[in-house]
Amino acid sequence: MVKKTGNPHVAHPQNYRFILDQPKKCEEQKPFVVVIVPVAPQNIKARNAIRTTWGSEELVRDKLVLVFFLLGSESPNETLQEQLQSESQEYEDLLQSNFLDSYRNLTIKTLVMMDWLSRNCPQASFGAKVDADVLLNMKNLLHMLVSLKSLQRNYITGLIMYGNIVLRDPSSKFYVPHNVYPKSRFPPYPLGMCYIFSMDLPEKILHISWHIKPIFIEDAYLGMCLKRLGIAPKKPADSGQFVVRPPQRFDRCYYSGRIAILTYSQTQLISYWMDFHSAQRPC
Repeated sequence: MVKKTGNPHVAHPQNYRFILDQPKKCEEQKPFVVVIVPVAPQNIKARNAIRTTWGSEELVRDKLVLVFFLLGSESPNETLQEQLQSESQEYEDLLQSNFLDSYRNLTIKTLVMMDWLSRNCPQASFGAKVDADVLLNMKNLLHMLVSLKSLQRNYITGLIMYGNIVLRDPSSKFYVPHNVYPKSRFPPYPLGMCYIFSMDLPEKILHISWHIKPIFIEDAYLGMCLKRLGIAPKKPADSGQFVVRPPQRFDRCYYSGRIAILTYSQTQLISYWMDFHSAQRPC
């Protein structure tokens, strides 16, 4: 059962089951990278924005990329569920589990993602978690991964946060009490907007998560799991390729050189992607 919203702990993914699933797609298509985008069930605009932009790029640098959207469930809403059923039949890219989709349950969503990847996509080389408001540059992502050359193990990268302070103010959105996490700082972790990992990690993270009480701050919890596993997140060759606060004015040269950029709206995501994929030179 889903715990009450106020509880700092969350349940384990084995408590949940999939309502909409694509269990055979990785096995059939043998992707190099599997990208999972957590998104709210009702947010079809975000899904369509991605489907018409970076999510449409299936073959990049001769490597196959699969993109799936991961959803939880709303409180009983038959109309929405029927719409999701039909969307799933049309696009074959929805993964929906029966946990309650909410901000406080993002860690459940992350563990459900790891559970699904470990069971269905072990043959892929990499997985990636990308937020729905992120503009992903597939070409640059694949360039980074291909340049690693050898097969990676225990590899996770993104915009790495070091020494983030645990907030103890009960009025804060990110409040974590001492009895939940006693240390004053979180271990290093990749920021949740976009992180990329070798496909041996999902099973290891799942296994260790049985021994670490989950907290609702999903990326910090991931860092807790990695620390217990003795795995340090790796800084990318260029941390500047992961952008949380992009410049106000659009600059094609700047954007065409990044991997992941946080955007403010679906309109912005689409227009920026179309601009640096136009026939004109990148700069």
